[in-house]
Amino acid sequence: MTALPRPPATTPALPAGAPAEAPQPLYDVLVAGLGPGGCAAALAAHAAGLRVLAVEARGPQATRSQLVLVRPGAQAALCRLGLPDITEGRRTTTIRHVENRLRDAIATAAEAGHHSPPTPGMPPPGPPLDLCWHTGVVAVAPGPADVQVTLRDEPGGAQRTVSARHLVDATGGRLEALGRPARQRAGPGHLVITAEYTAPPWFDGIVGVRDPATHELYLLFPTWGRAGVIAYFDTPPGARLDGATLARRFEAIAGQLALGPPRQPVEAIDVYQRRLARPSTDRVLPIGDAVGNVDVLLGAGMSWAIEDGVDAALGVAAAQRRPSAALEMAVTQATGARIFARHRAGSLRGRLMLAVRPLLERAWPRATLPHIGRDSLGPPPLLWPAVRFVFGRRPRAT
Repeated sequence: MTALPRPPATTPALPAGAPAEAPQPLYDVLVAGLGPGGCAAALAAHAAGLRVLAVEARGPQATRSQLVLVRPGAQAALCRLGLPDITEGRRTTTIRHVENRLRDAIATAAEAGHHSPPTPGMPPPGPPLDLCWHTGVVAVAPGPADVQVTLRDEPGGAQRTVSARHLVDATGGRLEALGRPARQRAGPGHLVITAEYTAPPWFDGIVGVRDPATHELYLLFPTWGRAGVIAYFDTPPGARLDGATLARRFEAIAGQLALGPPRQPVEAIDVYQRRLARPSTDRVLPIGDAVGNVDVLLGAGMSWAIEDGVDAALGVAAAQRRPSAALEMAVTQATGARIFARHRAGSLRGRLMLAVRPLLERAWPRATLPHIGRDSLGPPPLLWPAVRFVFGRRPRAT
């Protein structure tokens, strides 16, 4: 592939509200959103020799504290990126840990590409990876040959327009506000709360309780390195609950257990499943939650986003090697259909998991929430055999 000229390292700032600039030189792929899936897509596209622009509206440090599982498919995808054991042999970790590891890798790749001089006698380095933090997407215009994307510097408001042959949408559905197809509801409402605390864990593994009157679950997990705990409050799917009241009950439980202040504000979130009605048919490839989210009870969202990201990047690389625009779009659409099929199957599995939740709930010790103490919490019998049955074997380094 012929390398395209690199755009200027910096773009002159525009006054807030000024019109977008003229398009800059073409990128092979623009990755919007640098969660785990977006980082995986950018790293895989860069490794495939594509000229990548990766943008993220937030800063470089991840803040989300949700507990996540790294499934075997995601582990295999991470191995392809040169990150064979991102969780150091553990099955569970936090999304913040995974994001920070991947963001460190993408920052290293961007730094190396822009500052490594050519080595005499060696092939020239591949196209650089351009990385922009605090940069949001404010307009997307797919065309027959490329995608015009208007970017905004979040702190200052200056805008610029770039062109990319493909756009990987890893924004979790935020581009729907810009006219992209909207995901449709695919499951019942399900209010959950999760928060991280710096109180050291006094337990091993996972402990929790269930309230037989309300059918609510309260679980505690040790964080990475046992530096704190993550609390997870799960309510029955479909229940009509007030989020603010639920958050106050959650905080009351934390007070009973002397967990201290949470690292992030406590908020009840409706994690009902959503999914696109059909695969993308243009040069915008949604991945992860932008295609569809699955219920947190299934524990697959981050893993599938990583798999999607690598799949999308390799699909884009294969498409751009085709000799005609028609063949390029055929490969692009096949990649989108493959990612969509993964999420359609996952949506069905998520609804099945919610259907069997009453059975899973009964495995935990009983208590009345929020009036519990540390001695009320305990593990259910056969916890880890059940986890292995549901989620597969623990990821292993290769």
